[in-house]
Amino acid sequence: MKIAVFGDFGFTDDQRSRLERAGEVSYFGSPESAEDLAHKARGFDIVCSDGEYLHAALGLFENVFVTYPFVEIGSFDSQVLAQRGVQVANARGGNRDTIVEWSVFMTLALFRDLHLTIDTREDVPIISHESLVGKHATIIGKGSIGAQLGEVLGALGMSVLFFERGDDLHACVADADLVINALNCSPSSHNLLDESFFRSLPGHAKFLTFSRPYTYDADAMLSALSDGAFDRAAIDCDPEPLGDTSNAFYQKMLSHPRVLVTPHIAGLTRQARDAWEELMIENVEAFATGKSVERMLHKK
Repeated sequence: MKIAVFGDFGFTDDQRSRLERAGEVSYFGSPESAEDLAHKARGFDIVCSDGEYLHAALGLFENVFVTYPFVEIGSFDSQVLAQRGVQVANARGGNRDTIVEWSVFMTLALFRDLHLTIDTREDVPIISHESLVGKHATIIGKGSIGAQLGEVLGALGMSVLFFERGDDLHACVADADLVINALNCSPSSHNLLDESFFRSLPGHAKFLTFSRPYTYDADAMLSALSDGAFDRAAIDCDPEPLGDTSNAFYQKMLSHPRVLVTPHIAGLTRQARDAWEELMIENVEAFATGKSVERMLHKK
């Protein structure tokens, strides 16, 4: 097996040794473009990517197993990949705990504005915010992250309802105080949360998303929010590179007075990075030895 590694990973000596036992490893650093990535990956059996230019390059690959240390990089055309012999695996579950933590913080920010009272020098009203106890949360998507988030919010006293494929979306959010978008990117989730969805939310409802704007219509969300269709939103934006606050989408969200926004950092902790990289190594080992890759997103 010939293995190409693209990006600056913090592999341990043990992880590097495991990669070398799986095959002949070449380290390339970060690519300059999707075309550069696809060109350098030519002739390799396995590509380990940090995600840089990967989404755009996938359709240029041929006969290769691709693994990357994130949960998703956006939706891709599985039919095209199958025709080109491309198989893709992610690091599902690696950032679950980290994203759940971000979601809980943002939920508390939406209902209690706790972030505004840290180190405040202004008088604070004695009774002005809402407890989570007794509130109704609807989580759209019951994957690894959504399911764990439901458990945590339940432990905080919220009642939790999940929307799953086949359910009536508008009915699921009709009584919600909090709506959380936990959808994965797929053809069936593309703009599932559209203008009619946002305008169907209760006026007092809060909307929270750590999923990419591929799954929701961001402009429709802002329009409904400005018209008072629902109360507030909290978003982990999708700029690249991560943490970039000059990104146009981030700036658009930042400018709205009823949106709390972070620059795509919900899943970023040292623990998540370590978990991602370990899962990627495990994907390589499984594929190289002919075992089933549990986190496979697309097979031939």
